[in-house]
Amino acid sequence: MDNKIIEKELSYKLGGIFFEIQGELGRFCRERQYADLLEKKLEKAKIKFKREYPIEIANRKSNFVDFIVEDKILIDLKAKPFIKKEDYFQMKRYLGVTNIALGLIVNFQNQYLKPKRILNGNAQNKKFVDSDKFVASDRFKGFTMVELLIAMAIFVIVISIATGIFVQSLRSQRNIIGLMAINDNASSALEQMAREFRTGSLFSSLSPEELKFTNYLGQAVTYRWNSQNESLERGVGDDFKAITASDVKVRRANFILRGAESGDGLPTRVTAILSVGSGKRDLKDITTNLQTTVSARNLD
Repeated sequence: MDNKIIEKELSYKLGGIFFEIQGELGRFCRERQYADLLEKKLEKAKIKFKREYPIEIANRKSNFVDFIVEDKILIDLKAKPFIKKEDYFQMKRYLGVTNIALGLIVNFQNQYLKPKRILNGNAQNKKFVDSDKFVASDRFKGFTMVELLIAMAIFVIVISIATGIFVQSLRSQRNIIGLMAINDNASSALEQMAREFRTGSLFSSLSPEELKFTNYLGQAVTYRWNSQNESLERGVGDDFKAITASDVKVRRANFILRGAESGDGLPTRVTAILSVGSGKRDLKDITTNLQTTVSARNLD
């Protein structure tokens, strides 16, 4: 169905008459003066009309519309600074009672005359959908209670989703920072061992979780994994201290010793493997594996 203006030709004729009236009388006459001149021009143009036609509302005919033109268009003439929403409501009531599809509110005090088109969507004889040569305006009502409640519910949902995303972003950022701190601490522990391995000698290993050797100071040093505390420890003699932070959980630590007993004359090679995680609830299932291989500078 093509979109057309309701009562297009008749609306254009009336629009031209309205402009003529304002041009002749100006903007500051009384409504009756405008109505009298409109009546004369409608008669001259041989357009059928009824003036001050009574509209029955609530079984009372105390309401009068200024003009009914060709039994197709209601016209309400105004001469005031601006149109109020009550004027729109009144025209909507008139359209509903008369079952007419189109009403025009014409305010002659407007500097630029612009008849307001009010539509009756329930008119039985309505055949077309309005386009807008004239300005159509039936969206003057406020929100109903149902619309307000729906709008508030949507607003609450949107705010809840946005808040959830924000909180999740903060949690993710905190977790990332925590993982970076764990990796930095574990890397520092590996670097400390690597420095001491390079200058060590007389390496030996009774189990994969423990490595003994003599450092450059002649001290008997032992690195081992404490499975109960989930920490990596360094000991001189019987004095052991953790070299990983308390919030770093060492899930596994292995030391692989090569070259010490091969007799090939090559330096001893030590591979240290760490599997580290965190004790925090959000990170307990995340594990990082680190590995380094170091060749001792001193031949055993």
